Amino acid sequence: MRVAALSVLALSLTLPLVAQDVPAVRKGATEIAGFMGASYGIDDFRVMGGANVAYAVTRAIMPYAEFSYFPGIGRKDTLSNANLVYSVPLTDFHGGVHIRIPIGESKVVPYLSGGVGMIHTSPVTFSATQVINGITVVYPPFTAPAESKFAGNFGGGFRFYLSEKFGVRLEAKAYSAKDEAVFGKVTVGFFYQIR
Repeated sequence: MRVAALSVLALSLTLPLVAQDVPAVRKGATEIAGFMGASYGIDDFRVMGGANVAYAVTRAIMPYAEFSYFPGIGRKDTLSNANLVYSVPLTDFHGGVHIRIPIGESKVVPYLSGGVGMIHTSPVTFSATQVINGITVVYPPFTAPAESKFAGNFGGGFRFYLSEKFGVRLEAKAYSAKDEAVFGKVTVGFFYQIR
């Protein structure tokens, strides 16, 4: 009985804090953001950047559209005793939703994120060399075609409202595409809200 009474008391004290408005977290605001970061899992490490736009349907629910670019990193592999040199730039376009979780009057607002979209691999040109009986053979370059794959993503982050219109956002996401290993990205960026 004491546990139930304490639970009701704790809930009655914390709900008003959660229900209070954070002035910057409003329904009807359009948010424009740019970000930079790094990904892991595509290559060992890849710098990336992008932008997105979101609209606050409610204080908590913000549908968004996002574009990310992952520049190609020079890679070297060996295949059947041939040395391959190539890079694979990627682009990502997806839509989803941010679920903001305002806590009292705090200017720090955590959020959850989920979405779906396409990951596009640009055409990849391979150059190859092979040493046969001490002689280096250079093969003509060959190109693999571009490819697009449906992908889902999920993650979350924090919005730091510096003012009612301007702030900083930290985010981490994981991506999953058919026949590909799960990879992630961590970004930091600035956002601006238009009323």
